Amino acid sequence: MSVMELRLLVRLLSNDAAGVARCLDGGTELVGKLADTCNRSGLSAVLLRALDGSPLRRELTPRQTERLNEALNRQRERKRVCGQALLSLAELFASRKQPFILLKGAYLASRFYGSTLGREYVDIDLMVPRADRSKTCALLRDAGYHRHSRTLLGEGLTSFFVHAFDFRSEAVNVDLHWALSRHPSLHLDERRLWAMRGSFEVEGRAYEVLGDEHEVIFAALSLLRDIERGRPKPKNVIDLIQIVKATNARLDWDAVFSATDGTAGPVVNVLGQCLEIADAHDLAPKPAAALARHRNSLVLAAPANADSPLLFTPVRYGLGNKLWAARVYETNLPAWLSWWAISLPFRLAVHRKPPRQRHHPRRG
Repeated sequence: MSVMELRLLVRLLSNDAAGVARCLDGGTELVGKLADTCNRSGLSAVLLRALDGSPLRRELTPRQTERLNEALNRQRERKRVCGQALLSLAELFASRKQPFILLKGAYLASRFYGSTLGREYVDIDLMVPRADRSKTCALLRDAGYHRHSRTLLGEGLTSFFVHAFDFRSEAVNVDLHWALSRHPSLHLDERRLWAMRGSFEVEGRAYEVLGDEHEVIFAALSLLRDIERGRPKPKNVIDLIQIVKATNARLDWDAVFSATDGTAGPVVNVLGQCLEIADAHDLAPKPAAALARHRNSLVLAAPANADSPLLFTPVRYGLGNKLWAARVYETNLPAWLSWWAISLPFRLAVHRKPPRQRHHPRRG
């Protein structure tokens, strides 16, 4: 997604007519380019909602409109399947007295995009206390989910280097989290995280969710991992901006940007990058003002080009992104490199697809 497409979508989502006009000063063909990008990036539902009632919908070709609606219809079916699975899991967890926090998915769409159909999602993300990881893995297996993530040298050791496992059933995927992220520079207080959790109603049922501060931290850390890998997703940039807009007046941003648990550097820099490339400082004035007061914590980076605003030079092997991330984490380069190298086999194991099981015909 180009810088101008990103800025246009942010202004559309903010119902900012003047901002939209500025983005389209060079011509309305940008609307069509944005539609094609959103269709490729899992943002079709977001764009359709942003264009609801807008005369700019006329700028889309019939084929573009058709493709966006096809994506929305697919999401409508995913919402139905995920919704049924989430209700079943919530009842199961309640019966076993297993607490969980609902992350992303239907909650993110409902709260920050106004509807469970306001943003596309494909699975269910749950978070449990770290001490309950093994118990919850067994609970999911009893419920018909198998662990899709592979492990290296055992589940316990692998879980030290990653923050979630992927489980699958015939109908839906579940990502089971026990941490917001894993890195030796991060020292989040798990008891504080659970004590600060909130509640949000999704489709008529209340779920425990992250508190606003940890919602921002989670979104920033997720995006940082993608930036580090050289694969930043446009929808994660939009998510962070939507979350920050919604929590603008609710948080003590100077406290967030001064945290001593290792999250300040990542949050300051990831959020600073997003507000800068989206030209969205005016949409989140409190964090923008706090960022100005914490500008000494910003790590500068040279974007590769306007079409890839979060890809940094040198681009080869994603070196620019890795060097930037290494400086953003509150650690030194040798420590970052050691963690990256040691954890890599475990991260690859978790994200690599397991081998297909061969089915041999029975004899006799």
